[in-house]
Amino acid sequence: MAPIDYSKWDNIDTDSEPETSSPAAAPKATLPPAPASLLSSISTSMATDGASAPIQAVVVRCEAEKVKDPPWSTTRIPANHDVFSRTVPPVPGLIEVPLVLHQLGTRSANRADLDNQIATYLNINPDSGFAPPAWQSHVGTIIVARKDRKPLLPQHLEGVWIYCDHILDLFGEGGGAPRWLYNRQAFGKWWAGYCEEQKEFRLGKGGEEDPDDWQAVRSPYEI
Repeated sequence: MAPIDYSKWDNIDTDSEPETSSPAAAPKATLPPAPASLLSSISTSMATDGASAPIQAVVVRCEAEKVKDPPWSTTRIPANHDVFSRTVPPVPGLIEVPLVLHQLGTRSANRADLDNQIATYLNINPDSGFAPPAWQSHVGTIIVARKDRKPLLPQHLEGVWIYCDHILDLFGEGGGAPRWLYNRQAFGKWWAGYCEEQKEFRLGKGGEEDPDDWQAVRSPYEI
């Protein structure tokens, strides 16, 4: 796999609605419940985590803020941050990487500056491929964390949203929802291959907080 071309996302018009169907009218989701193992791990972590311990999360910047700062970077947030009250989006829930997102309220006179393609992809509906209207455009910069309050590595965030991108590519081929990808085992297999590919050319030296250091990245399931 070639290096990520960030310009690909800069050129996507998130304001544009599909010509043949509207996200608001997308088929009603018929999703399975979140795996019991995921719910159990989240409950256990929330019950035992120290309220004062800062937790590693990732800031994902909208178009306006990417002009002067990287697309995403790590940050520290308190354990009682509002992001932990959010609901895990469908695809992250199905693959058991419990990401949650919180909008920071970015403002701009140009609403296109607020588009955040990563946030849109993380919120896609597994049945239709569309994100809810509120996550399609004008999202602004967001905080992404793990609902279970474990540290979120930037590489793990990248893996999940690139996996969502892969799912959308399959939707684009006209075969419908790729349901065989909606489980932990499928993502784990895909992750292993993606991680090995990134190690070949992304040689950052900043450790797990460096988005371009893939030399010793753990699996999201090993955190």
